[in-house]
This record gives sequence, C-alpha cells and structure tokens, in this order.
Amino acid sequence: MGSGLARIWIVALGFALGCVWGEGTASWPFVVALAAGATLLSIRRRSVARIPALLAVAVGLGALAASVRSPFDAAIAEMASSVPQCDVRGTVLEHAGGLGTLVAVDRATCTGYGSVEHPGPVWIDDRIGYSGSPIRARGWLLPLSDEGFDSARRRAGGPAALDVTELEVTRPPVGPAGVAAAVRDGLARSTQDLGGESGALLRGLTIGDTEGLGAATVDRFRRSGLSHLVAVSGTNVAIVLGSILVLASRLPHKLRLVLSGLGLALFVLIVGPEPSVLRAAAMGGIGLCALAWGRRAEPLHALGIALLVVLAFRPGMVFSVGLQLSVAATAGIVLWTTRLAHALRALPRVAALGLGATVAAQLAVAPLLVGTFGQLSLASPVANLMAMPAVAPATILGLAAGVVGTLSEAAGSAVARVAEPFSAWILLVGNSVGDLEWSSVALPKWGALVIAVPVMIAVGVALRDDDRLRLQPPPQRPTA
Repeated sequence: MGSGLARIWIVALGFALGCVWGEGTASWPFVVALAAGATLLSIRRRSVARIPALLAVAVGLGALAASVRSPFDAAIAEMASSVPQCDVRGTVLEHAGGLGTLVAVDRATCTGYGSVEHPGPVWIDDRIGYSGSPIRARGWLLPLSDEGFDSARRRAGGPAALDVTELEVTRPPVGPAGVAAAVRDGLARSTQDLGGESGALLRGLTIGDTEGLGAATVDRFRRSGLSHLVAVSGTNVAIVLGSILVLASRLPHKLRLVLSGLGLALFVLIVGPEPSVLRAAAMGGIGLCALAWGRRAEPLHALGIALLVVLAFRPGMVFSVGLQLSVAATAGIVLWTTRLAHALRALPRVAALGLGATVAAQLAVAPLLVGTFGQLSLASPVANLMAMPAVAPATILGLAAGVVGTLSEAAGSAVARVAEPFSAWILLVGNSVGDLEWSSVALPKWGALVIAVPVMIAVGVALRDDDRLRLQPPPQRPTA
C-alpha cells in the first residue's frame, strides 16, 4: 500500500477511534494526546516515529471533536433530569428510522427553568415533517439512559426526548429545504396509485422511504440481501451524478461540475442526511473536486477522506451501523471487484462485473452483518444480479416522477407508471428469493471474529498486490 494511502487511512481510522474514546468525556486528556503526537511529528530524524505520531494526532483530534460536539453536556440534558413540562419551538433535523425524529430546539420554555435559547436537540417518536420543517410542541422532557435504545439515541446526537402531547408541524420555508419537501410530496402523489407495494418500493429505491412496505417484505429483502436498495447509498448517488453528467454533457466542463454539485446537494436534502448518503455524497464531492482540478480521484483515497469529513462534522456517526456497512462495502468493491470479475470471465462482462461487485461487497460486510444482526444472506449475489438491471431505471424514473409531480400530478403519475415494471421486478426478486429457506443463515455473533480473519487477510493481499492503489507522483513536465 502506498505511503499516501497509508497516511490517509491512519488519520481516518485514528480519528474514528478518537471519536469512540472521546464520547461524553472531558476534553483535557485528548489535548495531551494531541500535543504528544504533534511533538513526535516534529522529530524528523526518526521516520519510524512518524506513524505512531500521526496516529496519536488523529486520535487526539477525533476525541476532541467528539468531546466538544457531545450532546451529553447540552443544557437540555440537565433540564430533562427533572422531567419538566415544556413548550418547544424548533426545526426538524433528520429522521433516523426506528430512533424517531431529531429536532433542533430553538427555544424551550420549561417548568422550573423559564425560557432557554438553543438548549440542544431532542428526539420525538415516529417520523414527523421533513428536514427543515418548523415545529411547535408541548410535552414532557425525558432524560435518556446510557443503555439500549436510549444509548443509541444519545450517540445519534440527541441527549433528551420529548413525550409530545401537542404538536404542530409546518412545511419548510421557501428555499432548498422547501424544494426537497416538494419533490418528496410529488413522488408520494405520483406513486400513490401504483399497484401492490410497487409504489412503496419505488419510493424506497428513490429516497429511502420504506414506510409503505410491509414488515414481511422488509424481512424478505433482508434475507435476500436486497435491503441496501431501499437504504439510499452510494449506488443512488452514482446514478444521480452519472445522470446529471450525461444530461449536461454538451455544456462547458465547469458548468457541468457546478450542476452536478448542486444536484448532489439537493439529492442529500431530499433523502435526508443518512450515514451512507453522507459518505457517498462526500466521495462524490471529492470526485467532482478532482475533476475540476483535472485529476482522477483514487477510490480508496476518496473513501478515507470521505470518512474523515463525515466524522469531523458528525463524530457520533462512528457508532452508526449504516456508516460502517457503507464504508466496508465500498472498500470491498474497490479492492476485489476486478479480481472476482476476472475469475468470472466466462460470463458476459457486465454480468461478471455486477456479480463480482455484489460478492465483494457481501464479503466485506459479512463480519459486520453477523456481529450486529446474527444473520448472513447466502442468496445475495444471485438476488442482486437479477435485480441489478432494474435498479438504475427505477431510481432515475422515480426521481423524475418526484420532480414532474411537483408541477403536475397527472404527469408525475405517468412517469411513475413507466417506472412501475422495474420496481415490480425488484419486488418480485426480493420476495421470491427471500422466501427460500436457504436464502440466509443465522450465525452466533461471535462468528463475526472468525469471519473477520480471512476478510482482513484478503484486504492485506489486495493492498499489497494492486499497484493501482498506490498514490502515484504527478507526471513531470518535460523541460525545454
């Protein structure tokens, strides 16, 4: 592995370790670690000391970021300790699946505390409004414990919960958040008349909204290894960026990149700041910057930088399984797809690459899946290969239905009808494969350690053997 790539990943992984270490603790030990690492870095005579020094600096920075941005010391956490009744005004930040909705509190007027400006974020049960939606609520402010469900909420950025008795949610104001909300509404209207669960799946494929899917369907998609399709990820970001670049191919280079950046930002607003979306968006942004500078972004370099950027802004995401799976799957695809496709060269090239990418991603995330869920899909390669041809058309047409649906419900419905066969096919594959008894296997969670050993060996072999993963020096210009 090239020295440039090694340095990026030492910093990224060190920063991630620091985020774990620094959660909810005082910041002074991390300042000491940071100072020690910086001192070692200044010693240029001993190059061997630079790696642990760089790691110490990265760990110190990550821990300091987590400590400073920790929600545990927010004013609202102290207020919640007495379980007061509060009137709250705020703004929806994000929806976090089963954790509920995270709301940034602009003002809280609570019994015994008076009116407090910007005391910190709170969790409200269920999915409410859109990102950017203003809210007014009344309810009981509840503290969160350090265990189980409450711990997950604390790590995701909210130190307290609001048990709502009265709630008023309004649409986001005019601006980017308002446009994103309009597209989501347009997609909902455009897909409401599609048969069965096709409309719900189309919304899941496009913006990650799985509320319309039944629990049995969600379980079958997980067993078949297709659940990643309805958890917006790098695939969706690549499809969106690719579509914009193709549509704008006749425009000047810089204008194309600007439009791609704006489209990427709007897409993130539409789907919400999910961990996998932020990781993919950061990589997409890095790729666009590289294109603007006339260079090619090496995927593993971009992945390490993207992880660093996401954690710098949201240190608590280091605990997100979604982010961990996204990073692992992307690394596996980069490291092993070409090798696996070569081993499958008897198949058509498109099929070999698609199957190779699926197997590579599945191998990379296997330890995480077993360690977190105790389940591993055996049918994932087959199911993904079958569903793959329909994913891009369904995603592009779904977004088009949402955009067109903001202007005309009838026109949006017509576009959704065109997308319906593609979403119906993916639904058929997921349900059929997920119903097979052998589609997945239950494993003890300690099995993750056993699986991780060969996976890490394979990572080491790929990094050692692939020259393309090394950071090459820039070409020298010929001298006169």
